[in-house]
Amino acid sequence: MRIFNEFQYGLLDGIGRPLADKLYKLRPNWTAASISDRDAAFFAGLAMTVRPCKVVEVGVASGWGSVVFLEALASSRCESTHYFGVDIAERFFYDQKYATGEAVSEVASHRAHHYRLLTGRAMAEVAEEIGDGIDFAFIDAHHMHPWPTLDLLSLLPYLKPESWIALHDLNLCRKQDQEHQNRGPKYLFEAWEEDKAHSIEIPTMAGAIRIGKRPEEHLPLLLDILHTPWELTVEERFLSPLIAAVSRSYGSTWGKEFRRAVDVGNYLRNATHGRSFDFLYDRIARLRSSVSKNAKDLLTRVVER
Repeated sequence: MRIFNEFQYGLLDGIGRPLADKLYKLRPNWTAASISDRDAAFFAGLAMTVRPCKVVEVGVASGWGSVVFLEALASSRCESTHYFGVDIAERFFYDQKYATGEAVSEVASHRAHHYRLLTGRAMAEVAEEIGDGIDFAFIDAHHMHPWPTLDLLSLLPYLKPESWIALHDLNLCRKQDQEHQNRGPKYLFEAWEEDKAHSIEIPTMAGAIRIGKRPEEHLPLLLDILHTPWELTVEERFLSPLIAAVSRSYGSTWGKEFRRAVDVGNYLRNATHGRSFDFLYDRIARLRSSVSKNAKDLLTRVVER
């Protein structure tokens, strides 16, 4: 495994910190559940350093991440940048009063001529429309496995060699309130066999992986990651265009391999997490809660005596 070949640890955070500090004074209060100032420092530093020309963000939400990247690219004088934001949701998931990506029009409307927002469709459904020549991507959509891997696979035929892919919430699954779910970004980052980097935060939430000189050489690894047990099922609507793109770009043999992987992933998820299991998990949670409450009541009575 290789790591930090291109960038020294902490370098990108330092480059992006001044811009992140400046921007967070302008951040609207309603843009909750967005990238933190520490994440923004790393991501801004990465964008300012590699200076891409065609960027795709998968998972726009409030649009605050888009603001950070647009401003970072502008500060490094990337005036020719074309930025595409992709999100399946039409409204901001955290607060439905706001449209997806609304932070861009509120804070960075002067960058609108670089920005195109595509909502109501997943990455696999819009990849062909965006087209070739993508040299930077930011994946921050559904974090449960296998979604980050599916999003990268959707991008792969359209990525330029040696592009950087920024990933958010690498260690979200380590937070207690996530119940050890949302492992998708972690699986992808930790399995990656090319150059990669992450922020100085502990545990880090912001990282990036670099595509090799031949993007198709990542297919075996992505296939392997997809065979890791899924955290949720994925609708056929999203899988069909993805498998079609794989077959078209890499041949029918690869298409069949990935079709088998997604079919097995969905099947095993349904087999091991059916309604009967969900019912049992709910019952166990209720029993644990009851035991905990009874123990606390008993302790209170003992103390009072």
